[in-house]
Amino acid sequence: MLETPLRELPVLIVDCQTTGASPVLGSILELGWCVARADGTEPEAEAHWILLPEGERISAQVRALTGFHEGVLEHALAPEDAWRRLRAALPVDRAPSAIHFARFELSFLKDWATRFEPDTPFPIEAVCVHAIACRLYPDLPRRNLRALAGFLGHGLHLERRSLGHVLATSFIWQKLVSELEGRGIRDWAALGAWLASADKPATPRKRRYPIAPASYRSLPDQSGVYRFLRSNGDVLYVGKATSLKKRVSSHFTKQSGATERALEMLTQVSDIAFTATSSALEAALLETQLIKQLDPPYNVQLVQGERGVWFASTDFRSATTEPDDQHPFGPLSSRYSVRALGALRQLLAGAESTASLRAASVGAPVRFGPEEPAFSAGFALFRDKHGSTDARLIARRILLASPEEPEPEAAADDAPKVWDPPRVCRHLERASAQAYQVWRRAAWLCLLADSSIAYREPGAAVTRYLSIGAAELTTSGDLTADAPLPAPERSSRRVAQRAFDAARYDWLRILTTELKRILRDGGEVKVRLSRTRLLQGAALARVLRVV
Repeated sequence: MLETPLRELPVLIVDCQTTGASPVLGSILELGWCVARADGTEPEAEAHWILLPEGERISAQVRALTGFHEGVLEHALAPEDAWRRLRAALPVDRAPSAIHFARFELSFLKDWATRFEPDTPFPIEAVCVHAIACRLYPDLPRRNLRALAGFLGHGLHLERRSLGHVLATSFIWQKLVSELEGRGIRDWAALGAWLASADKPATPRKRRYPIAPASYRSLPDQSGVYRFLRSNGDVLYVGKATSLKKRVSSHFTKQSGATERALEMLTQVSDIAFTATSSALEAALLETQLIKQLDPPYNVQLVQGERGVWFASTDFRSATTEPDDQHPFGPLSSRYSVRALGALRQLLAGAESTASLRAASVGAPVRFGPEEPAFSAGFALFRDKHGSTDARLIARRILLASPEEPEPEAAADDAPKVWDPPRVCRHLERASAQAYQVWRRAAWLCLLADSSIAYREPGAAVTRYLSIGAAELTTSGDLTADAPLPAPERSSRRVAQRAFDAARYDWLRILTTELKRILRDGGEVKVRLSRTRLLQGAALARVLRVV
């Protein structure tokens, strides 16, 4: 069988998802396999969750990566049953197998073979798909499974599941066999000899991406939104740019500072689509709309997912998904957005310092909140510093006194994360100011939901206008110098609140951020809220400062 042409050879594809890096440190959590041929035959793949040894715990990281939850164990296989099924799928003893990172999977499979068939030779002869790719595609920035599959035109979900990985590896194998045939490598023995040879390509000194430089050098030097595409047409990423040419080129020309995730994505880009816009503001608004619409795998900040909006009670202690007389404050991006303000109000009114109140007031989960002694001393510092018993007044003062983009907390390497009184005081200030800002932003977004906006970007000659109704863009265009800014059709606050979902919340929040940017950088903005209410200049700046 090993003399059979690679294109016709039945090859076992295997993928393991595990709880640790080796059999000593973990166990197989999920196992998938199929027998694939490179002649275009569709493989029949299967995958199964695996029962773990009693008492073994699964880390939060592994749960997040694999989507594991206890419910999947209802149909999980015992390890020995999974091994028996895998063995039954082998086309022959010493079955040829293609595994992406072969050394990793083989360590677990050999452990099973030793446990369940100690007197039988190991039945799999594997080649490493990654090692083949390193020789065939030495210039690729990354050759992990997702990057390599995407480069060849197959999309792989970000969640690490064995069935998807098996199908992706099968697809890659078909593509690699075509490349190998072009180099005269036509059977299993020849493949093994080629991999064992010392004839390896040199590693390039600079990163080289599959996409032709002309694809991004030819983009226009104007604002807009760009989309990175796989060769199969999948949208990988959506981004905004003040200059499409400069921003997109920067992805491919910088030689340091790129994250592993970015390099994985750029390895897959085969084409670039773009939409030019009339301004950087409109590029930012179009970006968030396209991300919600297309759900690209490498956009994480603005993806809607299962998010909704929330409405808080007057005491900030509870929240619901619909506004009512008991929950009039909103929309909020999280049910916990303003709880720090509610907790501070209770503490200032003399409520007992319970663990839940302490944690809420500093914006921390209960299990990570401060203990009573440190909190009491920190709260005393806070009261001495700020005086008033009005939580909202204190929070407003703190917000106005702080920089618009506050410095992040020191990294863990810089200082120990212990709750001492100064840190408690600092977190009380930060959490209350952030909650106050979210509360004020909610009211502002309700006003902005039915409004007309005129703006001129810094350095631009043309004034643009936006008309917004029910938290959506209705019209936009150029505004001449003598044209009035039309008054919006206003709805009641409750009607405006009910128009919001996560997408509309994000859209108006980003619009607000862009208006701040324009004013900060020397542009002009006017916001008409009704026939009689027009915000501009210092009055608008004061409103935007607290939202």
